[in-house]
Amino acid sequence: MFPLPSTTVLVTGANGYLGLHVLNQLLRDDKTVCAVVRSDKAIETVRANFKAYIESNQLRIITVEDLTKPESFQNVLDETIASIAHIASPCPMGKNIRDNVRDMLSPAITGTTPILNAAKTYASPSLRRVVQISSFSAMLDLSKGSRPRYVYTEADWNPMTYKEAMVKKNKPRLDIVCLCPSTIFGPHIETIDSMVRLQLTASLLWNLVNAPEVPSLDFAGAVDVRDAALMVVAAIDKPEAGGRRFLLAEHFDWQSAANAARDGLSNEGRSRIPAGEPGFSKDKALNSLYTVDRSKAVDVLGIRYRPLGKTVVNTLRQFLKVDARETYC
Repeated sequence: MFPLPSTTVLVTGANGYLGLHVLNQLLRDDKTVCAVVRSDKAIETVRANFKAYIESNQLRIITVEDLTKPESFQNVLDETIASIAHIASPCPMGKNIRDNVRDMLSPAITGTTPILNAAKTYASPSLRRVVQISSFSAMLDLSKGSRPRYVYTEADWNPMTYKEAMVKKNKPRLDIVCLCPSTIFGPHIETIDSMVRLQLTASLLWNLVNAPEVPSLDFAGAVDVRDAALMVVAAIDKPEAGGRRFLLAEHFDWQSAANAARDGLSNEGRSRIPAGEPGFSKDKALNSLYTVDRSKAVDVLGIRYRPLGKTVVNTLRQFLKVDARETYC
């Protein structure tokens, strides 16, 4: 295992929900970061949240309008870039996936191939690692239904991916780490001035608010966006993560989320959450749906998941404040 140099990290999708959290964690860890975004609007999002880091030259922002062209990165991958966190890749929601090859694998290859080809063609020898964000959707086998009590692990995967095939064929100097987060919840870093601007997966928790009943079980894994960001940084830093993939997921069920919200929110917020079945247990949930094994990420990356209750309460408190501003404006 090679020692990973502690120089600049290139982050694609830096203005997104997860991307901003990754930037925040990297910068707090005193890393130098090159944030790749696609538009002037995205530049303003990053600048508004990390102005001090830009002024101190710890963070620079580069616009790459077309991430599908490897040549777009020719002047970006300079000798200072030691690692890449490729956050800007398609991570479709499970409900929107009907065919794993068409809806998940093909878009993932389209989104990943250019950055890997760019790394192979243009990067200097200083680049040693690419951390790629995939999705738990790449592991789900929807043809087998809800699979009660089945335990999904990193072994549940489509056939060899493009990135693994590239490493095997070309034996490049860099290695690739693949992170597969399940549904991502947690508060936004950027200021949210309207409910319509909520990130899609995070906004799923809003389904609990003013609901006539607790939603039915339709997925069973979730990860806090702050934990996902910590795992991206750990995947960059830890030599032993090289060449491996990790499922980022904790058990999730709607009743547990509702219980946490009712326990942790103020009286006003609590009154907007359905009680459902307060005695509903995780074990009962497993009789209806699959579960997840998150031990590999914990053991190798060294990151402990924060409790579901903290994620739910932190997220809904932020959303309720936005909703209150809209209601009384």
